[in-house]
Amino acid sequence: MTSLLSSVVAWFRRRRTRQITPAHARRRAARGAAYLDDADPGWHRRLDTGALALEDGESCILGQLHGRFRAGLGRARLFNVGSAPRASLSPVAYGFHCVRTGDADAERRDYDLLNEAWHDEVHRRRQQDRRQQRRRRRDERQAVAKDRQTPATGRPSFQPKR
Repeated sequence: MTSLLSSVVAWFRRRRTRQITPAHARRRAARGAAYLDDADPGWHRRLDTGALALEDGESCILGQLHGRFRAGLGRARLFNVGSAPRASLSPVAYGFHCVRTGDADAERRDYDLLNEAWHDEVHRRRQQDRRQQRRRRRDERQAVAKDRQTPATGRPSFQPKR
């Protein structure tokens, strides 16, 4: 019985460790970021990416947004104690927590990959914000320029100062 249990545990650890890849971390972080986009628009503006460390409950994504990782699980509606267990979302699947393997080195590697993936997600959203801001300013300048043109000629109208 002991050897069967040992082989099952070893199989489980191998299976979980195979999930620790850069591509898997990027997918999980993208899923978590998309979830936050819906649940908490603008979340990426409130993060300090220089202090981002998913392995720390106060410096992780949810910790920075809600004070502590565990508080963030509830406030972001990832974990709901009042519902059936299936109503809760997996913090691992959404990139907020490492894959639990029982191997400290593998978990540390997963956190490193997740930190990098989350940095990319935050950076992507901040770039998108800057592009939208530039577009808005350009559109405002064009609207002002258009208002200064006379409808008949399409040229700027000059009115003498009085």
